[in-house]
Amino acid sequence: MRRRTRMQILSLAYILVGLETAGANAPTYKEMDPMLQEEYCKNFTYGNPQGLEFFSPGYPRNYPSGIKCFRTLNADYGYFVKVDFRDSFHIEPPSNEMKCDYDYLEIRDGEQGYSPLIGKYCGNLFPPVITSSGRSLWLRFVSDGTIEYSGFKAVYTYIPNPLETLPFIPKCEFEVGGSQDFIGTANISQEQRDFASKYSVPLDCTWIIRAQQNKVIYIQFTNYELREPNDCNFNFIQIFDGKTDEEHRQKTFCGSVAEPVTSKSDVLYIRFYADGKGRSSAFSGVFTAIRDLATDDLDACPNGEYDCDDATCISDDLICNSVRNCKFGWDEENCSVEGSAIPLDFSETHVILILIILILIMLGMCTGMIYNLVRKLTEDKEDILASREKSLASLAMGGLGESFPDIPSPAKSRASRTTSTGDCNGCYVPPPPDGGFPFGSKF
Repeated sequence: MRRRTRMQILSLAYILVGLETAGANAPTYKEMDPMLQEEYCKNFTYGNPQGLEFFSPGYPRNYPSGIKCFRTLNADYGYFVKVDFRDSFHIEPPSNEMKCDYDYLEIRDGEQGYSPLIGKYCGNLFPPVITSSGRSLWLRFVSDGTIEYSGFKAVYTYIPNPLETLPFIPKCEFEVGGSQDFIGTANISQEQRDFASKYSVPLDCTWIIRAQQNKVIYIQFTNYELREPNDCNFNFIQIFDGKTDEEHRQKTFCGSVAEPVTSKSDVLYIRFYADGKGRSSAFSGVFTAIRDLATDDLDACPNGEYDCDDATCISDDLICNSVRNCKFGWDEENCSVEGSAIPLDFSETHVILILIILILIMLGMCTGMIYNLVRKLTEDKEDILASREKSLASLAMGGLGESFPDIPSPAKSRASRTTSTGDCNGCYVPPPPDGGFPFGSKF
């Protein structure tokens, strides 16, 4: 029994050692308090604006563990951004695969986290002088939860772009918020479209959706027509939750269907990229700010909010607005037309079909009634005309003798002819045609 227990302990020890060895090369991350992180990151996000300098968090002391800092360097129109590292650069060395997986400085050529990657830098070798291809550089500093180093100091400058030939145009970016709103390619100005077509550059637009604190964002696409749906390099929609770096990319749509998406934070980024034939693509969507009862640890929706019956709440203002803001559409189920006691949702297909059938039935009934009425009136008119002609004929025959007394009536003429032939009691018997004796003759 002891031997068996000892073997079990040894087996467990080997398993733990194996797990520890397998995870030795994996970065260990820990979450820092957001308020503390914001304070630490000021050295990176603001630095020394007068001297055009920024530093790693805590510089010249060691940077803290478990921190993530972001910033964007933007130049004026007609200028590049150049970054040069001075005095010191010491970040945790790369992994055995020579990848900066633990602590690193990430720089991208643009103003968003999805812009083209210039490089990820770590170790104690100074990065090269970095110059943007446009007007912006996006930077991020990340440290894991283990070893900290002294970090770096960087100086940035703005240099003229002598090759700038494209005219200035505002960036294609839109900020929206509230309990509900609509977004889509209809927001893109004609100026942006003409610029992209004339200079053969892609349409690259971003919608920044902000909800109230402690709410998430539910977006559904009411129209989705990508002209190049089979090539995600030329035409796509990307959704980022909270930030625009790759770690926060939630969805990418480049096929024929775009399903609804719910964020985890109160900020959602929608990126629309279209090049070549894809610039004629179109999409539209509606977003709703939703309260998650489970996240807020609530048993019921607060006053002024509607319970969607799925542990979420929306604003009372969104009830019966002809948009299904709840995921299951309960906010539109008990809506009625004003002045009617029958609850109807005229956006429902079955309601529209019922109304069309009722209208066709009513039209058929009205057409039948009108036809029968016209037919009846025609028949009555013919009967009246026939009766009238009969009456006129009888009146004409009866009044002829009174108007002309010398003219005998046909009956009287016939009688007079019979009496004038002889004494036969008023009867006239014509002679037989063969000369024989007439019937009833006296002998």
